Amino acid sequence: MIRTLVCMLAALTLNFGCQSYVDGSKRTAGEFADDAQITAMVKINLWDDPEVKGWRINVTTKKGVVILEGRVPSGYARDKAVRIAGATGSVIGVEDRLTVVE
Repeated sequence: MIRTLVCMLAALTLNFGCQSYVDGSKRTAGEFADDAQITAMVKINLWDDPEVKGWRINVTTKKGVVILEGRVPSGYARDKAVRIAGATGSVIGVEDRLTVVE
């Protein structure tokens, strides 16, 4: 049982270590996990905000830069979503690809 668990953990680690960006640079398992954690925290913070209504916003993170894509109801909600993402821990920058739909 322990042997199987160790093998599965090793396989997952190797898979995470092989993730690469469009420019060809590689991500370590730690960087991949950091980006996933940032994405999750930004999504939670956006969902918790009633003005932003974050369920319509797609969040991805690459090397600590959060990319926001989707639809928001106003310019105010757009600005607030960018502020919320930027205020989340470990975020290096925010790329705004949001569309205002009134």
